[in-house]
Amino acid sequence: MRHLAVLGPGLLGGSVALAARSLGTLGKVSLWARRSEVLDELRASDVADVVSNDIGEVVANADLVVIATPVGALEAVLEAALPFLPEGAVITDVCSVKMAVVTGADAVIADSPRDDVSFVGAHPMAGSELTGFANARADLFQGAACAITSGKSSTEPAEALVEDFWCSLGCSLFRLDPSEHDKLVAAVSHLPHVVASALVQTVMSSDRQVVGLAGAGFRDTTRIAAGSPSMWAEILIENREAVSSILAEHVRGIEEVLTRINGNDSEWLLRFLSDAKDNREMFAAPVVTKN
Repeated sequence: MRHLAVLGPGLLGGSVALAARSLGTLGKVSLWARRSEVLDELRASDVADVVSNDIGEVVANADLVVIATPVGALEAVLEAALPFLPEGAVITDVCSVKMAVVTGADAVIADSPRDDVSFVGAHPMAGSELTGFANARADLFQGAACAITSGKSSTEPAEALVEDFWCSLGCSLFRLDPSEHDKLVAAVSHLPHVVASALVQTVMSSDRQVVGLAGAGFRDTTRIAAGSPSMWAEILIENREAVSSILAEHVRGIEEVLTRINGNDSEWLLRFLSDAKDNREMFAAPVVTKN
Protein backbone atom coordinates (compact mmCIF):
# COMPACT_ATOMS: atom_id res chain seq x y z
CA MET A 1 0.00 0.00 0.00
CA ARG A 2 1.38 3.33 -1.10
CA HIS A 3 -1.25 5.85 -0.03
CA LEU A 4 -3.58 5.88 2.99
CA ALA A 5 -6.40 8.44 3.25
CA VAL A 6 -8.15 9.01 6.58
CA LEU A 7 -11.48 10.82 6.61
CA GLY A 8 -12.11 12.30 10.05
CA PRO A 9 -9.48 13.68 12.46
CA GLY A 10 -11.00 12.66 15.81
CA LEU A 11 -9.61 10.24 18.38
CA LEU A 12 -9.79 7.18 16.13
CA GLY A 13 -9.06 8.84 12.78
CA GLY A 14 -6.18 10.83 14.24
CA SER A 15 -4.79 7.70 15.89
CA VAL A 16 -5.02 5.77 12.60
CA ALA A 17 -3.02 8.49 10.83
CA LEU A 18 -0.44 8.72 13.62
CA ALA A 19 -0.06 4.94 13.80
CA ALA A 20 0.32 4.64 10.03
CA ARG A 21 2.92 7.42 9.97
CA SER A 22 4.88 5.72 12.75
CA LEU A 23 5.21 2.55 10.66
CA GLY A 24 7.39 4.36 8.15
CA THR A 25 6.31 1.98 5.38
CA LEU A 26 3.70 4.13 3.61
CA GLY A 27 4.54 6.51 0.84
CA LYS A 28 1.80 8.97 1.79
CA VAL A 29 -0.80 9.61 4.50
CA SER A 30 -3.61 12.09 3.83
CA LEU A 31 -6.17 13.40 6.32
CA TRP A 32 -9.53 15.04 5.64
CA ALA A 33 -11.20 17.34 8.14
CA ARG A 34 -14.62 18.82 7.50
CA ARG A 35 -14.11 21.94 9.65
CA SER A 36 -11.59 24.41 8.24
CA GLU A 37 -10.80 25.82 11.71
CA VAL A 38 -8.97 22.62 12.74
CA LEU A 39 -6.72 22.44 9.68
CA ASP A 40 -3.90 24.60 11.09
CA GLU A 41 -3.71 22.50 14.26
CA LEU A 42 -3.57 19.27 12.25
CA ARG A 43 -0.91 20.58 9.88
CA ALA A 44 1.25 21.76 12.80
CA SER A 45 1.10 18.25 14.31
CA ASP A 46 2.68 16.63 11.23
CA VAL A 47 -0.01 13.91 11.44
CA ALA A 48 -0.14 13.53 7.65
CA ASP A 49 1.57 14.52 4.43
CA VAL A 50 -1.62 16.18 3.21
CA VAL A 51 -4.25 17.79 5.48
CA SER A 52 -7.24 19.32 3.71
CA ASN A 53 -10.99 19.90 3.82
CA ASP A 54 -11.10 19.04 0.10
CA ILE A 55 -12.12 15.40 0.10
CA GLY A 56 -11.11 14.94 -3.53
CA GLU A 57 -7.57 16.10 -2.80
CA VAL A 58 -7.28 13.74 0.17
CA VAL A 59 -8.53 10.52 -1.47
CA ALA A 60 -7.00 10.99 -4.93
CA ASN A 61 -4.82 7.95 -5.73
CA ALA A 62 -5.45 6.38 -2.30
CA ASP A 63 -5.07 2.61 -2.06
CA LEU A 64 -6.97 2.46 1.24
CA VAL A 65 -9.48 4.94 2.66
CA VAL A 66 -10.40 4.77 6.36
CA ILE A 67 -13.66 6.56 7.15
CA ALA A 68 -13.47 7.67 10.79
CA THR A 69 -16.70 9.65 11.08
CA PRO A 70 -19.78 9.03 13.24
CA VAL A 71 -22.10 6.29 11.96
CA GLY A 72 -24.70 8.75 10.70
CA ALA A 73 -22.22 10.63 8.52
CA LEU A 74 -20.52 7.66 6.88
CA GLU A 75 -22.76 7.25 3.86
CA ALA A 76 -22.61 10.94 2.92
CA VAL A 77 -18.83 11.00 3.29
CA LEU A 78 -18.46 7.84 1.20
CA GLU A 79 -20.74 9.27 -1.48
CA ALA A 80 -18.65 12.46 -1.59
CA ALA A 81 -15.38 10.51 -1.87
CA LEU A 82 -16.42 7.96 -4.51
CA PRO A 83 -15.97 10.12 -7.64
CA PHE A 84 -12.33 10.82 -6.73
CA LEU A 85 -11.21 7.30 -5.84
CA PRO A 86 -8.85 5.44 -8.17
CA GLU A 87 -9.77 2.11 -9.70
CA GLY A 88 -9.38 -0.72 -7.18
CA ALA A 89 -9.49 1.50 -4.12
CA VAL A 90 -10.54 -0.14 -0.85
CA ILE A 91 -12.65 1.62 1.78
CA THR A 92 -12.97 0.63 5.44
CA ASP A 93 -14.19 2.29 8.62
CA VAL A 94 -13.94 2.32 12.43
CA CYS A 95 -17.62 2.45 13.44
CA SER A 96 -18.98 0.66 16.50
CA VAL A 97 -22.11 -0.54 14.65
CA LYS A 98 -21.62 -2.71 11.60
CA MET A 99 -24.93 -3.90 10.12
CA ALA A 100 -26.14 -0.37 9.35
CA VAL A 101 -22.69 0.69 8.14
CA VAL A 102 -21.97 -2.28 5.86
CA THR A 103 -25.42 -2.35 4.27
CA GLY A 104 -25.40 1.44 3.89
CA ALA A 105 -21.94 1.52 2.31
CA ASP A 106 -22.83 -1.33 -0.06
CA ALA A 107 -25.98 0.54 -1.09
CA VAL A 108 -24.04 3.75 -1.79
CA ILE A 109 -21.55 1.87 -3.96
CA ALA A 110 -24.30 -0.10 -5.75
CA ASP A 111 -26.17 3.13 -6.55
CA SER A 112 -23.03 4.77 -7.96
CA PRO A 113 -21.32 4.10 -11.30
CA ARG A 114 -18.32 2.73 -9.38
CA ASP A 115 -18.14 -1.06 -9.55
CA ASP A 116 -14.35 -1.01 -9.21
CA VAL A 117 -14.09 -0.16 -5.49
CA SER A 118 -14.69 -2.30 -2.39
CA PHE A 119 -15.92 -1.66 1.14
CA VAL A 120 -14.81 -3.87 4.03
CA GLY A 121 -16.20 -2.98 7.44
CA ALA A 122 -13.89 -2.84 10.46
CA HIS A 123 -14.29 -2.04 14.14
CA PRO A 124 -11.12 -1.67 16.22
CA MET A 125 -12.09 -2.01 19.90
CA ALA A 126 -9.78 0.79 20.93
CA GLY A 127 -11.90 3.76 21.89
CA SER A 128 -11.77 5.91 24.99
CA GLU A 129 -14.01 8.23 26.97
CA LEU A 130 -11.73 10.97 25.62
CA THR A 131 -12.47 12.51 22.25
CA GLY A 132 -10.83 14.63 19.58
CA PHE A 133 -7.47 14.73 17.88
CA ALA A 134 -5.79 16.10 21.01
CA ASN A 135 -6.19 12.65 22.56
CA ALA A 136 -5.09 10.64 19.51
CA ARG A 137 -2.16 8.24 20.02
CA ALA A 138 0.01 6.25 17.64
CA ASP A 139 -0.17 3.22 19.97
CA LEU A 140 -3.95 3.27 20.49
CA PHE A 141 -4.50 0.05 18.53
CA GLN A 142 -1.67 -2.00 20.05
CA GLY A 143 -3.21 -5.21 21.44
CA ALA A 144 -6.76 -4.19 20.52
CA ALA A 145 -9.27 -6.58 18.97
CA CYS A 146 -10.55 -5.58 15.54
CA ALA A 147 -13.66 -7.07 13.94
CA ILE A 148 -13.64 -7.41 10.15
CA THR A 149 -17.16 -7.44 8.68
CA SER A 150 -17.45 -8.01 4.96
CA GLY A 151 -20.39 -7.07 2.77
CA LYS A 152 -21.62 -7.38 -0.81
CA SER A 153 -18.95 -5.09 -2.27
CA SER A 154 -16.09 -6.82 -0.43
CA THR A 155 -13.56 -8.87 -2.38
CA GLU A 156 -10.88 -11.25 -1.15
CA PRO A 157 -8.02 -8.90 -2.12
CA ALA A 158 -9.81 -6.01 -0.37
CA GLU A 159 -10.35 -8.10 2.76
CA ALA A 160 -6.69 -9.11 2.76
CA LEU A 161 -5.57 -5.48 2.45
CA VAL A 162 -7.82 -4.35 5.32
CA GLU A 163 -6.76 -7.25 7.54
CA ASP A 164 -3.08 -6.63 6.86
CA PHE A 165 -3.52 -2.94 7.62
CA TRP A 166 -5.16 -3.46 11.02
CA CYS A 167 -2.62 -6.16 11.88
CA SER A 168 0.19 -3.72 11.08
CA LEU A 169 -1.28 -1.29 13.63
CA GLY A 170 -1.13 -3.98 16.32
CA CYS A 171 -4.68 -5.38 16.26
CA SER A 172 -5.88 -8.95 16.73
CA LEU A 173 -8.44 -9.80 14.06
CA PHE A 174 -11.86 -11.45 14.22
CA ARG A 175 -13.95 -12.10 11.12
CA LEU A 176 -17.65 -11.64 11.94
CA ASP A 177 -20.94 -11.30 10.15
CA PRO A 178 -22.16 -7.70 10.62
CA SER A 179 -25.30 -8.74 12.53
CA GLU A 180 -23.32 -11.09 14.77
CA HIS A 181 -20.84 -8.31 15.45
CA ASP A 182 -23.63 -6.00 16.58
CA LYS A 183 -24.99 -8.60 19.01
CA LEU A 184 -21.57 -9.26 20.54
CA VAL A 185 -20.57 -5.61 20.78
CA ALA A 186 -23.94 -4.73 22.31
CA ALA A 187 -22.91 -7.02 25.19
CA VAL A 188 -19.27 -6.01 25.69
CA SER A 189 -19.40 -2.33 24.72
CA HIS A 190 -22.84 -0.78 24.39
CA LEU A 191 -24.42 -2.37 27.49
CA PRO A 192 -21.46 -1.38 29.73
CA HIS A 193 -21.85 2.23 28.61
CA VAL A 194 -25.55 2.25 29.51
CA VAL A 195 -24.85 0.56 32.85
CA ALA A 196 -22.02 2.96 33.72
CA SER A 197 -24.20 5.95 32.86
CA ALA A 198 -27.14 4.58 34.84
CA LEU A 199 -24.87 3.92 37.84
CA VAL A 200 -23.65 7.51 37.83
CA GLN A 201 -27.21 8.80 37.66
CA THR A 202 -28.43 6.51 40.44
CA VAL A 203 -25.60 7.47 42.78
CA MET A 204 -25.78 11.19 42.03
CA SER A 205 -29.53 11.28 42.59
CA SER A 206 -29.12 10.14 46.20
CA ASP A 207 -26.82 12.70 47.81
CA ARG A 208 -24.18 14.76 46.00
CA GLN A 209 -21.91 14.54 49.04
CA VAL A 210 -21.14 11.04 47.79
CA VAL A 211 -18.72 12.58 45.27
CA GLY A 212 -16.19 13.14 48.04
CA LEU A 213 -16.39 9.51 49.14
CA ALA A 214 -16.10 7.90 45.72
CA GLY A 215 -12.88 5.94 45.36
CA ALA A 216 -10.99 4.34 42.51
CA GLY A 217 -13.49 1.48 42.21
CA PHE A 218 -16.38 3.79 41.43
CA ARG A 219 -14.28 5.92 39.10
CA ASP A 220 -13.01 2.85 37.20
CA THR A 221 -16.49 1.35 36.94
CA THR A 222 -18.02 4.54 35.56
CA ARG A 223 -15.10 5.86 33.47
CA ILE A 224 -16.79 5.21 30.14
CA ALA A 225 -19.84 7.26 31.15
CA ALA A 226 -17.69 10.32 30.39
CA GLY A 227 -17.80 9.52 26.66
CA SER A 228 -19.44 11.71 24.03
CA PRO A 229 -23.23 11.78 24.70
CA SER A 230 -24.11 12.54 21.06
CA MET A 231 -21.94 9.71 19.73
CA TRP A 232 -23.30 7.18 22.21
CA ALA A 233 -26.93 8.18 21.70
CA GLU A 234 -26.44 7.53 17.98
CA ILE A 235 -24.77 4.16 18.61
CA LEU A 236 -27.54 2.99 20.95
CA ILE A 237 -30.24 3.94 18.46
CA GLU A 238 -28.43 2.38 15.49
CA ASN A 239 -27.98 -0.88 17.42
CA ARG A 240 -31.24 -0.67 19.34
CA GLU A 241 -32.44 -4.22 18.68
CA ALA A 242 -29.31 -5.90 20.04
CA VAL A 243 -28.92 -3.35 22.86
CA SER A 244 -32.56 -3.74 23.92
CA SER A 245 -32.21 -7.52 24.07
CA ILE A 246 -29.05 -7.60 26.19
CA LEU A 247 -30.24 -4.70 28.38
CA ALA A 248 -33.49 -6.54 29.15
CA GLU A 249 -31.46 -9.62 30.09
CA HIS A 250 -29.27 -7.49 32.37
CA VAL A 251 -32.33 -5.93 34.05
CA ARG A 252 -33.67 -9.41 34.79
CA GLY A 253 -30.33 -10.31 36.33
CA ILE A 254 -30.34 -7.18 38.53
CA GLU A 255 -33.90 -7.91 39.62
CA GLU A 256 -32.81 -11.41 40.63
CA VAL A 257 -29.98 -9.97 42.73
CA LEU A 258 -32.42 -7.60 44.42
CA THR A 259 -34.77 -10.49 45.19
CA ARG A 260 -31.96 -12.56 46.70
CA ILE A 261 -30.70 -9.66 48.82
CA ASN A 262 -34.19 -8.97 50.15
CA GLY A 263 -34.58 -12.69 50.81
CA ASN A 264 -31.33 -12.82 52.83
CA ASP A 265 -30.06 -15.56 50.46
CA SER A 266 -26.35 -15.38 51.27
CA GLU A 267 -25.56 -18.75 49.62
CA TRP A 268 -26.97 -17.61 46.24
CA LEU A 269 -25.15 -14.29 46.51
CA LEU A 270 -21.87 -16.08 47.25
CA ARG A 271 -22.30 -18.28 44.16
CA PHE A 272 -23.26 -15.25 42.07
CA LEU A 273 -20.21 -13.25 43.15
CA SER A 274 -17.88 -16.25 42.81
CA ASP A 275 -19.11 -17.00 39.29
CA ALA A 276 -18.71 -13.33 38.37
CA LYS A 277 -15.16 -13.31 39.72
CA ASP A 278 -14.24 -16.45 37.73
CA ASN A 279 -15.84 -15.09 34.55
CA ARG A 280 -14.10 -11.74 34.95
CA GLU A 281 -10.72 -13.46 35.10
CA MET A 282 -11.36 -14.96 31.65
CA PHE A 283 -11.06 -11.50 30.13
CA ALA A 284 -7.42 -11.33 31.21
CA ALA A 285 -6.57 -14.35 29.00
CA PRO A 286 -4.54 -13.75 25.80
CA VAL A 287 -6.61 -13.28 22.65
CA VAL A 288 -6.17 -15.26 19.44
CA THR A 289 -4.48 -13.37 16.60
CA LYS A 290 -7.03 -14.47 13.98
CA ASN A 291 -10.07 -16.69 13.69
